[in-house]
Amino acid sequence: MAPIPRAQRASPAVAGYIASNLRAGVYPAIPALLPPTGLAAQRVTELTRELVTSRGGELARWLSSRPRPAGAGFERVLRDLARHTRSLDAMLKGPTPEASATRAEVDAALAHLPAAARALLADEEQHPFKPFGYEDALALAAARWFKHEYFRWVDPIKCAQCGGATRGSGSGQPTAEERAGGAGRVELHTCTQCSAVRRFPRYNEVKALMGSREGRCGEFAQLFYVFFLALGLEARYVWNSEDHVWTEYWSPELGHWVHVDSCEAETSKPLLYDRGWGKKQAYCFAVGASGAEDVTRAYVDNWDECLARRRAKDLGGGPVSEAYLAQLILALTVECRAHIGDDECARLESMDEAQQRWIDNEKGRWAEAERANLRGRESGPEEWRAERDELGAGE
Repeated sequence: MAPIPRAQRASPAVAGYIASNLRAGVYPAIPALLPPTGLAAQRVTELTRELVTSRGGELARWLSSRPRPAGAGFERVLRDLARHTRSLDAMLKGPTPEASATRAEVDAALAHLPAAARALLADEEQHPFKPFGYEDALALAAARWFKHEYFRWVDPIKCAQCGGATRGSGSGQPTAEERAGGAGRVELHTCTQCSAVRRFPRYNEVKALMGSREGRCGEFAQLFYVFFLALGLEARYVWNSEDHVWTEYWSPELGHWVHVDSCEAETSKPLLYDRGWGKKQAYCFAVGASGAEDVTRAYVDNWDECLARRRAKDLGGGPVSEAYLAQLILALTVECRAHIGDDECARLESMDEAQQRWIDNEKGRWAEAERANLRGRESGPEEWRAERDELGAGE
């Protein structure tokens, strides 16, 4: 018998309902979300219309009177991060045909990396950790190439006309072309010598980023994440509440998600920010096609101190409880998985279990950190890094 096709991706409301039942133990696993029959869909539409017609006012009053849980800011962050759960093809499509990148353009930029990875894999002296497989070599080769050859850190911003230094002079509205590249805002920088104004649109569309090949950590992580997917790696985008972003990939050799920072060309150094930079983090969320995870424990040295920071962190709407945050993250994972087949669900659940074993092995993760060279931040001007207290111990 042919397998019954699952429905399309779950809506946030349906995913939230399923997540609540998962946490309550009603469901043992994410249930198959099957497409409704034509008759069922028609009946739901009729019942909804009847409810709105007969009790619409009462329903509206009930909805408006319901207290919203604290942590609305965290909801907004996760909804924004949900764009990183899209497929590679969806990420390549800009808002207009002119703004859309093609797979051929991306593949051409990355064509040399598999050979570089094979060469790296063959040279055991270059293996930064063990076991070290092809995916690990590909990720490391990509990170080194991306930072040192392909993309450029843009701060300090030089004048486009005379090459002189600039100073920040506020922000401006993006042009239609800049908006097509995903820029919601544009930084303005005025030259201290010739007074020319340099525009720095904060792009997030692939074609625009490949055209400019410059940015800061946001642009680095956004394009690098897409490149990882194009290389065939299972990848996630990682957001940090203390103003940094990076990437992870799944390593079959290591059996867990592996940290990669394309700004620093560093891999498998999750305690780089805590022990190296001296960054006091509260939240780190990883988001990809397979769902979301609160990965903070992997990136902090002292979990008890981190919990105290989490209780005080307010992203708008007040601090969030650990239980409600877990519900939000699980709901996003349900959105990503409720429509996929049983075999793929089982594979992802096996990955989840392996990842959790690695997270729980605190001593093992600390031993990995002891072997790593965890230094202060390199990307960005020294004065800016000092203001952010990211120079590291002894600096």
